[in-house]
Amino acid sequence: MDELERLGLDDKFGVVYDNELMQKKMINTARSWGYDDGKEAGAKAKEIEIAKNFLKNGVSPDIVSESTGLSVEELEELEKEV
Repeated sequence: MDELERLGLDDKFGVVYDNELMQKKMINTARSWGYDDGKEAGAKAKEIEIAKNFLKNGVSPDIVSESTGLSVEELEELEKEV
């Protein structure tokens, strides 16, 4: 229990843990959109991450769609999360 409390106070551990959770969420999103596990899901998760960053920075969904290969409908769903 002491070790868990110590890790909870470690900023580096928190950042790594948050990044791991985000990656798992992106892979789960890709899976829910019908992509298989493995490389395809990982690639889709990366596309989703890039698309979210574009959308956060005000890039139009049409340009994001062209750049990532995601559909406008998929991007509309992502905008709800941003």
